[in-house]
Amino acid sequence: MFVVQMTASHLPYTRNGLKFFTRKGGLTSPEVEAICDKAARKYANRLTKVSTTLSIPPTKVDFMSTYAKHLRDIIKERVNHPLHYDTPLKGFQIIVNAGNGSGGFFTWDVLDKLGADTFGSLNLNPDGMFPNHIPNPEDKTAMALTRAAVLENNADLGIVFDTDVDRSGVVDSSGNPINGDKLIALMAAIVLREHPGSTIVTDARTSMALTQFIANRGGHHCLYRVGYRNVIDKGVQLNKDDIEAHLMMETSGHGALKENHFLDDGAYMVVKIIIEMVRMKLAGSYEGIGSLIEDLEEPSESVELRMNIISEPKHAKAKGAEAIEAFRNYIEEGKLEGWELDSCGDCWVSEGCLVDLNDTPAAIDAYMYRAKVSDKEHGQHGWIHLRQSIHNPNIAVNIQSSVPGGCQSMARVLREKFLFASGMEKSLDITQIDKYAKSGQVG
Repeated sequence: MFVVQMTASHLPYTRNGLKFFTRKGGLTSPEVEAICDKAARKYANRLTKVSTTLSIPPTKVDFMSTYAKHLRDIIKERVNHPLHYDTPLKGFQIIVNAGNGSGGFFTWDVLDKLGADTFGSLNLNPDGMFPNHIPNPEDKTAMALTRAAVLENNADLGIVFDTDVDRSGVVDSSGNPINGDKLIALMAAIVLREHPGSTIVTDARTSMALTQFIANRGGHHCLYRVGYRNVIDKGVQLNKDDIEAHLMMETSGHGALKENHFLDDGAYMVVKIIIEMVRMKLAGSYEGIGSLIEDLEEPSESVELRMNIISEPKHAKAKGAEAIEAFRNYIEEGKLEGWELDSCGDCWVSEGCLVDLNDTPAAIDAYMYRAKVSDKEHGQHGWIHLRQSIHNPNIAVNIQSSVPGGCQSMARVLREKFLFASGMEKSLDITQIDKYAKSGQVG
């Protein structure tokens, strides 16, 4: 038996799709394809003969109430409040911004029933047209509105969900947004207390400072391909190889825990944060959840640029792969001084890049490489990461630097010594790269 969820996630409502789940968690693309193939064959058989099989009437199951109770029970059991076991969130004010997605239930079916004050919560009623802002923990408007609500109400925590609640972000009591690297660091700090020495798997867009943050707490940082399924599947594989990986997170807010069947579940992530918040207060060491990541350094600069692939749609993937492989070759041949392919850190991959070259053929559709960048003045000061978009015919270029002006200088080298020198500017629209390299402005 499996459950099917219809959602467009953070994408526009015109791009609804189906997600499949079993007791073991979310299905992979090959598993979904197998189901679709089987359904297509059954449908074709029915067209050629009259079926005498009795149809089984559907059974209505209230999954949401069961799920909400499951989350409440986890909080009650793990907090184990000495005075009010059934209402462990009494005395806490928690703001939820559901973005008019499906996350409103967390307010009235989880937090309210556990004694929390949720006054000031935002956009709880589902509305697929999303009239207030995109339901996305990466969205600046979503974070700004949640931050304002937290500060206005002197709340202990703010929560931002995406449409289908598989991603989340939070705002601490001081109004500091916690998403991206900060959210991964927060979850890593919690997980490494429970599972010392664990490997934390992330996508390759995370900062050098995050790697150091994880190492300072005795953990290992595994950098891997962008894409939450890639990150989660890598964690699953590491555990099969007897390498403990208890947390897999992408900078987008997608995250999965080994203890939660490797599901990318934004509500479960928030539950872990809430439990830690209550425990800190009971221990008398409560300074807000943000205190757990106060030593995380932030990069001086970070930018994402896009290069559209100039090609007929049917040739776009091949053109994108060609450009990214050319980027790899330029680095390996030493044509970009001070640039070298980044290793996978503690991921135990020996090829020296962020893609397992022995992976399945499907991995070729998602080629991506990250280069460490150094110079004589600063030493290693940043990285640049190229990947082919899964959804659109373009190449994403992420650049991060620990020194002011570093991103712009890397963009200039990319433009002049790779794109123009290799002739790739003829098959890629480098307008954004060109503008950023000249002015330092994205748009």
